[in-house]
Amino acid sequence: MTYTPRLCRSAFPAALLLVALLLTSVSAGQSGEISPEHRTFFENRIRPVLVKHCYECHSHAADTLSADYALDTRDGLRGGSAAGDVAVIPGDPANSPLLLALRYSSDALQMPPEEQLPESVIADFEQWIRMGAPDPRTEDPEVLRRRAREASAGKLWSLQPPLMPDLPAVSDTAWPRSAIDRFVLARLEARDLHPVADADPRKLVRRVHFDLTGLPPAPDVVESFTANPTPSAYAKLVDELLASPHFGERWGRHWLDLARYAESSGMEFNFTYPHAWPYRNYVIDSFNKDKPYDRFLTEQLAGDLLPADSAAERDENNLATGFLAIGPKRHNAGTTEFRMDIVDDQIRATSEAMLGLTVGCARCHDHKFDPVPTADYYALAGIFLSTKTLHGTTKIKYSRHPSELVAFGPDADERHQQCQDYQKKLKEAEKQLSDREAELKKLKREEQKQAETDVQNLKKQVAQLKANAPEPPRYGMGASEGEPSDTSVAVGGDPGSKGDTVPRGFLSCVKLEQLPEVPETASGRLELARWITARDNPLTARVFANRVWHHLFGRGLVPSVNNFGVLGERPSHPQLLDYLAVRFMDDGWSVRKLIRRTVLSRAYQLSTRKDADLYRADPENTLVWRMTPKRLEIEPLRDAILAVSGRLDRSRPDGSPVTALGQQLARGVAWEKLNPPSHHRTVYLPVVRLYASHMHQEFDFAASSLVVGDRAETTTSQQALFFLNNEFVLEQSGATASLLIERHPENVEQQLRLGWQRALSRQPTAAELQVVQDYLKRTANALADEYEDAEERHQVALASYIQTLFGSAEFRYLLHAPAPLMTAHSTLTKADAP
Repeated sequence: MTYTPRLCRSAFPAALLLVALLLTSVSAGQSGEISPEHRTFFENRIRPVLVKHCYECHSHAADTLSADYALDTRDGLRGGSAAGDVAVIPGDPANSPLLLALRYSSDALQMPPEEQLPESVIADFEQWIRMGAPDPRTEDPEVLRRRAREASAGKLWSLQPPLMPDLPAVSDTAWPRSAIDRFVLARLEARDLHPVADADPRKLVRRVHFDLTGLPPAPDVVESFTANPTPSAYAKLVDELLASPHFGERWGRHWLDLARYAESSGMEFNFTYPHAWPYRNYVIDSFNKDKPYDRFLTEQLAGDLLPADSAAERDENNLATGFLAIGPKRHNAGTTEFRMDIVDDQIRATSEAMLGLTVGCARCHDHKFDPVPTADYYALAGIFLSTKTLHGTTKIKYSRHPSELVAFGPDADERHQQCQDYQKKLKEAEKQLSDREAELKKLKREEQKQAETDVQNLKKQVAQLKANAPEPPRYGMGASEGEPSDTSVAVGGDPGSKGDTVPRGFLSCVKLEQLPEVPETASGRLELARWITARDNPLTARVFANRVWHHLFGRGLVPSVNNFGVLGERPSHPQLLDYLAVRFMDDGWSVRKLIRRTVLSRAYQLSTRKDADLYRADPENTLVWRMTPKRLEIEPLRDAILAVSGRLDRSRPDGSPVTALGQQLARGVAWEKLNPPSHHRTVYLPVVRLYASHMHQEFDFAASSLVVGDRAETTTSQQALFFLNNEFVLEQSGATASLLIERHPENVEQQLRLGWQRALSRQPTAAELQVVQDYLKRTANALADEYEDAEERHQVALASYIQTLFGSAEFRYLLHAPAPLMTAHSTLTKADAP
C-alpha cells in the first residue's frame, strides 16, 4: 500500500501527543541561593559568551581593563564601572545598560564593538536578567590576576608535562572496575558523595551503540545483551562496535567538526568546492583503520612530504593535507590579504584542533592572556606561507586566485598530464579557430567564400578534440611545498607594516627536550607535525584524551575543549586527564584503545538517573556521579530515523553531489541541488557553507567555518514543528508503518511491539500498549470520512503514532527511563477523539 506523507497531518491527536512528548523533561530541583537550573543556565548560556566576546578587554587578566568594567566576577558584572554605573539590574532587563549595549540601543555604547551578537544570544541575556541575574562565580579577582601572571611566566597548568599518576586510594574498593573508576570515585569520596546505580542493560546497549557508531542497536542485539549483561558480554559488544565500519563514520564526523570541513568557500562569494569530499573519506577511513593519532596529525599537516610504499599510500598521504585547504576563503580578495587569511585559518585550525590553544589571537598583538607572543604567530605563518594551498578554484569572475588540485587514483599522474596536454591542445585549436573567424570577417564576400573551408576544418578539429577528451583522474584538495622563506611580523596585523623578520618555528611556551630544526629548503610543515606529536609536547595527547571524554560523557574533564589556555577552564580531574593522556601515548596513540578503555569503565556505565541530594551538591555533574543525559546530534538523530524505517542506506556513496556542480557560486544553484534527497548516512550529505539542509540548521550542526569541539545544544519550537511537519519525518513515519504492517499484517499489538523495539530499544508496558491501541482506534474512526479503506486508515494512524516516537524525549535523548513517554501517553487517555 502506498503511503502519502501529508495524511499524517490529519491525525490531530498526534499533534497533541507530540507536544506533550517534546515538552516533557527531567524536572530540576531547588537548592540554596542559586537553583541548579539557574546555575546551569548561567554556565551554559552566559559565561561562555562572556569568555569568548568580553574577557579580552573586560577581565582582571586583561592588560588594560576597559572602562574599569570587569566581567569575570559576579560583583564586577553586576556593579558596572568604577564610576559607580550599574550594568545589570536583576529582574529588570529593559533598564539594564548591559542589555541595551548588547542590543546596540545606544550610539554611544555598542558591545561587543566588532559585531552584534546573534539575537538568540541576546535573548539569553534578557532571560538571565529577568531570572534575577543569577551568577554562581565566587572567584577572587586577585586569584584571576595571579593565574594570568602565571600563564605569562609559562606556568600554565596545561604546559606542564603530563606524568603517570599513582592510583588514588578509595574507601569503597568493590566499586571500581578500572583505573578510571578509581580516579572518579576518589574525587566523589573527597566530597562525601557516591555514584548512582549502574545503567539498565537496555539503556547501556543503546548508549554504547550511539556513542561508538551513531546508530541504534538492532532489536535482537538488545535482547541478546539484556539476557546476559555480563562484563565479558559487554566487552565483546564494545569490540564488535569498534570494529564496525560505522565507527569511523561516527568518530570521523567529530574530527570533521574540528577540521571545519565543508564543500564551499563561504564568505561573500561562496564558491562550491567539488573536490572536498576525498578528505572526508580519508578521515573516516583513518578512524576505521585505527591509524595512530600522531600519524593522523602528521599526515594532515605534511602528508605530501612523507615516504610511501605504494601509489595508494601516496594518495592517502596527499589527500590528508586537505585539512589545510578546506577552510573558508575570500576568493575575491587581494593577493596579500587572500594569502594571509588562508594562513591565519590554517594556524587557527591547527592550534585549536590539535593543541587546544587560541594562537590566532596573536596575529595583531601578543596574546593578551596566554604566553604566545606575536613573533610565535609569524614563526608559524612562515611555515604556511612557504606552502601551496591546493583549493582547486579556477580564475573566473569573483574568483581571482586559481590553484591546482591533488590527482589521485589509478595512473593519476599520467592521466592528469594527458588532461593537461589535451587542454593545451584544445586551447590552441580554439584560438586558431577564433583567429581565423576574425580574419574572415575582414575579407570581401568572394574571399570569404574561398576561406570557409579552412574555418569548417578547424571547427571539425575542435569538435573532434572535445569528443575525444581523455578521462581525467579523481581530484582532491590539499597542500604541497611552496617557496621556503621566513616572514616578517605584520605590525598590528597590517601586512603592509612590516616588523622584524621571524625564523620559521614553533610556540616558545612549549618546551621540548629536542626541538626539530626547520631546513632552509623546506616549508617546515613536517617539522611542525613532529613538534606537535612529540612525546613531551604537553598539550597534544591531553587535548585529544579530553575530546574523547567529552564525546562519551557529554562534558570534558576540561569543559573548554578547544581552550587549554588562561581563559579555558581547569580540569575537574587533573590526575585522571594525565592518566588518560599518558596511557594514550603508551598504547601507540591508538584512538580505539583509548575509547575502549573509557567505555569499559564503570563510570561510563552509570545510570543517568538524577539523585536529588547529589544533584544539589553537584548540579553540573562535574564529579561524574552519574552519566549526563545526552541528546542525539543531527547525524545520529537522522540516521536513527532512517534505521527505524528500514530505509537507511549504509553503503558509502561515490563522491559528493557537489562534484557534479563544478565550481560555481552557491547562490546560483537551486537549494535542492545543494541538498538532494538521500538515504545515506548523514555524514555523507553535502555540507555547503550557508546552505545547510533544514534539519542541519534546526538541530545545531557544527558551524563549518569554525573549529568546533563542542556543538551548541538548543531547544526551540522549530524543532518540535520539524517532527510535526517536515516531509522527511512524514515519509519515514509512513515507511516505518508499512514495515511494521508487512512484518505483522494481522497483529496490531505485534506491530506496536516491533515499533517500540526498533525506535526505543525496549518493549512497551501493558499500560502503554493499551493507551496506544485506544489512540489508534480513535484516530482511525476520525479518519473514516477521508479514507474509505480500513487498512489505509490504520496505516495512517499508525504512521502518525510513529511520528510521536520520533519526536519523543526517549528517542532523541539517551535517558535512564521511559517515564516521559508514559506520561505523555497518559494525557491522551482523557483526550477526546478529533
